[in-house]
Amino acid sequence: MKHKLFMAVLVMCMLALAACGSDSGDDVATLKTNENTQAESQADAADPVLDNEAMMMAFTECLREQGLQVADPVVDSDGNVGKPDPVAGTEFDKEAFGPAWEACKEHLQGFTFEAKNVDVSETVDQYVALATCLRDKGYDVDDPTAETLDVWGGDLKNGINWDDPAAMDDWEECNAETPGMGGGK
Repeated sequence: MKHKLFMAVLVMCMLALAACGSDSGDDVATLKTNENTQAESQADAADPVLDNEAMMMAFTECLREQGLQVADPVVDSDGNVGKPDPVAGTEFDKEAFGPAWEACKEHLQGFTFEAKNVDVSETVDQYVALATCLRDKGYDVDDPTAETLDVWGGDLKNGINWDDPAAMDDWEECNAETPGMGGGK
């Protein structure tokens, strides 16, 4: 269940960042000449898989620096970059994830997520059930729609105090009760 919590939080946060991310890679100062920088920028723009892999690897390294034990992300045969899962045999440190996410989320700005053929209505239904459970516990959470799902995830992330053990317990309980997110009601 802890792994599912990590996954749910990570997916929601990534969705929020995808909605707000920048595709610009020109914000980083370098010691290279303008000609070299332009040539590299054009090469990088030609291969978004390498950009995504580099961003996810930087994010993974940052999570490790924050004390989380996560494995390297995997790139599948289609070039999709996976997320850093907890190292096998370790427990997900839910109390360290919130601060680690805040310290590391900048590494995912501009990250492009793979487009999957996912039934969005099923995902929306799952998050509506999660939102309902959280509202029943006193949290001010709106229901998402297919159009607002990305923004909703960011609002949810910012609306819960991840440092509060009671909030984490509520989150875990609602995830366990939500069909498709760990529960089977």
